[in-house]
Amino acid sequence: MDEVVQRGFDINEGMVVKIADAYHGGADCIHVLSLLSTRAGVFNRINYWLFRSSAFSAALYPVLRFGRNMTLLALGRKKISRTAGNGPPRPNRDRRH
Repeated sequence: MDEVVQRGFDINEGMVVKIADAYHGGADCIHVLSLLSTRAGVFNRINYWLFRSSAFSAALYPVLRFGRNMTLLALGRKKISRTAGNGPPRPNRDRRH
């Protein structure tokens, strides 16, 4: 996690994947993951079909990020609080029901 933060990625603003020594964030992340995943199963085929295009990934990613933010808001959850050097993230203990 420290590496991700040190490279300037904000995990509340997008996904990040590290492949070998390369970091891919946001729309590029889902594009790369779709190309690397197997085509077995309905979910994987849909994922590949939707995100195989980097342009389409870039267009759809903000919608997905908005959906995540609205879900967190609806559930009353906070975004991930994490900066370099703070150690592992603590579990969310907020259990309001």
